Amino acid sequence: MNLAELIVERAQQVPHRIAISDGQEELTYAELAERVRQVAGSLRHGGHTKQPIAILSGNRIEFAEFLLGAVYAGCAPVLLDPNWPQTVLEQVIRQCEPGLIVSEEQHAAMLTGSSFCGLVRLVFDNGHTTGSYRNWLSGFGTEAEAEKNPELLFIGYTSGTTGAPKGYMRTHQSWLTSFAATEQAFGLHQMQHVLAPGPFVHSLSLFALLQSLYSLATFHLLAAFDAARVLELCSCHPEMILFVVPAMAGALLNHADRTAAAATMQAIISSGGKWPAASVQECRDRFRGAKLYEYYGSSEASYISYQELTGAEPPDSLGRPFSGVELSSRDGQFREVPPGTVGELYVRSGMMFAGYYGLPDETEQVFRDGWLRTGDYVVLDHEGQLRLAGRAGSMIKSGGLKVFPEEVEAVLLRHPAIGEVMVCGLPDERWGEQVTALIAWSGAQRLALEDIRSYCQPYLASYKLPKRLISVEEFSYTGSGKIARQLMKNRALEGMT
Repeated sequence: MNLAELIVERAQQVPHRIAISDGQEELTYAELAERVRQVAGSLRHGGHTKQPIAILSGNRIEFAEFLLGAVYAGCAPVLLDPNWPQTVLEQVIRQCEPGLIVSEEQHAAMLTGSSFCGLVRLVFDNGHTTGSYRNWLSGFGTEAEAEKNPELLFIGYTSGTTGAPKGYMRTHQSWLTSFAATEQAFGLHQMQHVLAPGPFVHSLSLFALLQSLYSLATFHLLAAFDAARVLELCSCHPEMILFVVPAMAGALLNHADRTAAAATMQAIISSGGKWPAASVQECRDRFRGAKLYEYYGSSEASYISYQELTGAEPPDSLGRPFSGVELSSRDGQFREVPPGTVGELYVRSGMMFAGYYGLPDETEQVFRDGWLRTGDYVVLDHEGQLRLAGRAGSMIKSGGLKVFPEEVEAVLLRHPAIGEVMVCGLPDERWGEQVTALIAWSGAQRLALEDIRSYCQPYLASYKLPKRLISVEEFSYTGSGKIARQLMKNRALEGMT
């Protein structure tokens, strides 16, 4: 089974429909299929078969056509983040050993040094550069046939917030299974227009791109997130399905408040963190008629649980598992814990990753008896609702007791005055670590620390209540749109000195 081959075959049904548009250039499905076969033929002519092929690029049409062409040829595209420092990029290149790397012109300067010696290099350009992708592609026809049953779909990389990035391997079948699960959960039976304005190197936007093409919809490509452009596209295409992270939803609301744009969408699907209650309600009021969903997942587990946000869902809930997903909450001895108690989440489904590339020991550590260990601590109730207690790597130890920041954040995010929040532990002589809340306010209202503690008291044990409050104008984010937790914590520490 080859996902790119399936897309090329389906393209014959709607050859003249627009497959991808970036606002300046468009590719029909017939043109995309030709480009995919052309890339595959070019790679094979160069001897690049069944090997990793690296992409160092922002969002662009060439990224999509090259990735699909590499998949069609049976190669495994390796997604490199342009925001990585040079040392990380070189480390990943040494680890995955690609046979070829294609980059944008502005990133070509990063491809120097011994790690890149002997590596075939191409550049996405207009045909006037050494190693021009366009010139490389133009020398070959469109007769290539697809590789049957290639092992991997692509190799993506974790964010590396707790160490070096690890390459997670995705298979063709795992994403085809994910297409079916999300289509059922989100009602995506008649996709027409899709927009996912995050970077392709992060799986949320790449998944949306490939699902859009597999479903023969039109994918609207943005080089970078632009709230005004997103709203403009949604105004032009009211049946738009929009994939966002919570910070993007907040930016859309802020921009919509300053304009008269009457953007409408078929659905807004959020992931990458808990969607603040105030933001959800504003989206419900502002974008009337749009269905709102949020889901919980990870690079390794793919889709885990979801819920439609109607206002009737339980507070702090992560919803119920996607079709085909089994959940189990277990203790440190791998024994299942009773419903309603905190345990570590294990997942089993056909959507899980195949392991970490070149890291067999790390892969073995996250699998046990067919179950994937997520590293997240959760509560599963009797009705099958899932609630996140916290993540092992972010745990705070205050006064000898363990506090999960995510549990405190979930409570704080219910308050309408709070736009975004990050909870962390800062050094304290008495407590060891002090539970600290960094808050960006949603409007003019500001709360004092005692107000915050009083609000949380009915929902949290006393030792989990914030002991310090820091107001921030805005948060910094990772490339995937999540709060850059370590950077924000470092800034808070600098403020203490």
